[in-house]
Amino acid sequence: MMISSPVIVLSGAGGGAPDLAPFRAGFPEATQFSILVYPGWRRYVEIGFSLHTLIDDLIRQIEILVPEGPIRIIGISIGAHFGYAVAVQLQAAGRDISGFCAVDAFMVSSAAPTTGWLGRALKLGSRLVRERRIFDFAKFVRSRLWRAMLRLSQEHLVGILRRAKQSGRLHQIFAVDPVFEHELSMRFLIRLAAPGIAALDREPIALNTSAVLLRTDLMAHSDDSWQRRCPQLKIVQIPGNHETMLEPQNFPAFSDAFSEAARDWRSESQKSAQNRLPPW
Repeated sequence: MMISSPVIVLSGAGGGAPDLAPFRAGFPEATQFSILVYPGWRRYVEIGFSLHTLIDDLIRQIEILVPEGPIRIIGISIGAHFGYAVAVQLQAAGRDISGFCAVDAFMVSSAAPTTGWLGRALKLGSRLVRERRIFDFAKFVRSRLWRAMLRLSQEHLVGILRRAKQSGRLHQIFAVDPVFEHELSMRFLIRLAAPGIAALDREPIALNTSAVLLRTDLMAHSDDSWQRRCPQLKIVQIPGNHETMLEPQNFPAFSDAFSEAARDWRSESQKSAQNRLPPW
């Protein structure tokens, strides 16, 4: 019995494990999904660590998970940019990229807040209150407070963190509120990646595989950039917004869109696997 290689998943800047239920319907039941691990703020503040270092780390993870055969990649939010960068390097090395999916990936040019961030934050907070999700609302408020503080201190933050990393003082804050460490890693990942992601589109390298961009209405301005990166791109609009697209109420529409769009790269992966079988 032939076992296919896992589908590689790159999360958003927050890392962690996204809900993969909307993606699973597009593949056979036995298909495995492997979520790549981002190193976290401790590595991001190391001298010499860059986006190139991160991409090399991610490629090493993929080569361990899929040592041979076709590679299928799903990138969510900023993870889609990492997925594209990884895919073009693997393609240049002769690996078979049999499918690529970018999910609601806005173009990143700096670590500054994106246009309309305040309105989106107020809308999300209001919805959590309206739905009486008190725990989620409290976590949301704490994350935005930490985020604001980190942005205000960003010019001196690297030096502060390098000293605090050596002294171990941050452990006390992390113990009181784990949200702080999550925000810290997310802010630094975006700050680290933004210049390199902007550079990807100065002379984009064509990813020659079946590709799909699943995106909400607010991300339509990114379509042209993704089309230059992926000549075989299909663009499918999905319901919700960046925060709600993977919530249960949007699962059916998201799953249907992904399942239909990924049909080409499922078949290409099967062809590649059949070609590797011995002739007898």
